[in-house]
Amino acid sequence: MLLAIGCVLLGAALALLVQYDIIATVFHPQLESPLSNRFHRATWRLFRLGERLMPDRTRCHGWLSWGMPLMVAGLIGLWLLLSLLGFALIYYPWIADPAHFGEDAASGSASINALYFSGVMLTTVGLSDLQPTSGPFRLLAVLESAAGFVAVSLSVAYLLSVYPALSSKRAAAIALDAEVAGEAGALPMVRRYLGQNHGEWSADLSERLRELSQQLLTITEAHETHPVLYYAHARRVQHSFLRILVTVQSLVGLLRYGLSPDRHRDIVYNPQLLLLEQSLHYSLRRLSASLHIIDIEEPDERGNARRIADDYARLCGELERIGLLSARSLAREPVPALIDTDGGGHDGPDALPQGATRPAGRDLHGLSDPALDWSARSPLDAYQAFREETDPHLDAYAVTCGYRIEDARRAYETTWWAGGR
Repeated sequence: MLLAIGCVLLGAALALLVQYDIIATVFHPQLESPLSNRFHRATWRLFRLGERLMPDRTRCHGWLSWGMPLMVAGLIGLWLLLSLLGFALIYYPWIADPAHFGEDAASGSASINALYFSGVMLTTVGLSDLQPTSGPFRLLAVLESAAGFVAVSLSVAYLLSVYPALSSKRAAAIALDAEVAGEAGALPMVRRYLGQNHGEWSADLSERLRELSQQLLTITEAHETHPVLYYAHARRVQHSFLRILVTVQSLVGLLRYGLSPDRHRDIVYNPQLLLLEQSLHYSLRRLSASLHIIDIEEPDERGNARRIADDYARLCGELERIGLLSARSLAREPVPALIDTDGGGHDGPDALPQGATRPAGRDLHGLSDPALDWSARSPLDAYQAFREETDPHLDAYAVTCGYRIEDARRAYETTWWAGGR
């Protein structure tokens, strides 16, 4: 009797766990699925182990690109397998009892018959050599058939929601790759929109920045709804979400912190550019808050500051070479980084983040928009705060999705010219 109770409780727990996991995975966008998320992480660890064992680094992207497809197929198979085992455990203690099942069930092994009958009901094949004869087991057989139908139907729905999101992400990356001509930095894009207009604001750029903001937020929300997307590894790093994030970081750095806020005020303070920077911060923080992101060690602060200062000097030099005035040349009131760099809240409406100041002679009591009401000590301080906020998130996401951050920041021949090579 204890065996029968144990089998029923374990079987019911497995069956209910599968149904809950299906609902959490397919229907609930903000619920961490107990089964599928663990399955994804375990599978990805195996793929990363295989990557480390591969002697040829050039083949690893092709190997890792199989991770997500096999996770999706494996998860659906896992749902069906655990459902089959769960219901089989419930049938097992009574499958050989003629009071509950037909006489054919008593002729073979109880475990084999239980698995066979559970599989028939789950897949709704409808074979009739084994039949329940009592009311409770007839009802249970109907419930298992319904559970199998629901599992298969929702698996199809899951596929139809995951792969369009993956295609949208790839299309966004390809379009951005064309605009930056294969460069990880966004200078070619800035030159397209501003270089030909002698630094004057373009309505086309405003629309493009808004579109990029929407794409960032849409892809981020897709990752939260379908965490398997964290393991979608493109064969080309140019087609990855990481590349989009790196390029947007460069674009914000050029337009917001590289340009002179005195000469190019209509660009530096444009609402769509501010929205893009805020969308970038939101996306990076949401990605890092996920259970799927691996924690990494903090970089050496002194060496990191020198590297960022060198990057800023190069960034300003690039802007000046295409005829734009940089912030290092003229910035009476440098723009602040749109982050809380002191790591906490502020004491009242007049308190400012670390490194931010109030512009002289301006009464800002009651105003609270840092993009418009605050200033930075220097352009380099603002850019450094921006990079120190965004770089760790990018590094952690790169490690998680199987890229090296150096590869994501490298220039490549744009795929528009490379074609299928």
